[in-house]
Amino acid sequence: MRNLKKEGCFKLKYSGMDFYIRGNSVDFYVFNSIVSKGEYDFEPGFSPEYIIDAGAFTGISALYFHRRFPEAKIIAIEPENSNFDLLVRNTGPYKEIYPVRGGVFGEDTALTISDTDAEKYAFRLEESSAAGEVVSGYTIKTLMRDFQLPRIDILKMDIEGAEYSVFRSDPDEWLGKVRILVAELHEYIYPGVKELVMTTLSRLGFRIEWNGENLIASQGDHVRINAEEFKS
Repeated sequence: MRNLKKEGCFKLKYSGMDFYIRGNSVDFYVFNSIVSKGEYDFEPGFSPEYIIDAGAFTGISALYFHRRFPEAKIIAIEPENSNFDLLVRNTGPYKEIYPVRGGVFGEDTALTISDTDAEKYAFRLEESSAAGEVVSGYTIKTLMRDFQLPRIDILKMDIEGAEYSVFRSDPDEWLGKVRILVAELHEYIYPGVKELVMTTLSRLGFRIEWNGENLIASQGDHVRINAEEFKS
């Protein structure tokens, strides 16, 4: 779906925050999905202090989390250059949000975008070859070390299939320090990734629920899904 048919970048005010949205793009669709339709509307049952937003796109999800949890330190990771530029612009006023150009992967390695013709929110990453623009790939463990995170209260993961690499590469090293995982699983890209992720989470004692396309896994039973009061 495409909205705002005119080319250019437009400022959209919502709940006292400025969102910069590109016209003739999927940006408004993503904004609407997160802000209006409640893609990440859940009540964690505690006050999150540390959030990793893996696949942050233009920063809409990071701003959403900041609006709800203004004291939280948010690491927002996005690999694609034009998306990252807008992520920096959107999150610039907020010192609690740390933009990172790169991708979350199963190992610290050089990555390249494998499908440059995809929609802006659907780029896939693979280990770098001679062709394509190279970005850094980071493991969850490395991000925790580099940003001095003692734990991850919310790990939001929408990384277009790279979750397969993440969960194939010794996730026990860091999953025990994650309180809530919110992930979209791209089974059509990597058949078997859904079973891999759910089996790993179940083995480690996570409680698994679904909110639309997103798996929400938590340690404990305090998460409430679709908390309507957080849409206003």
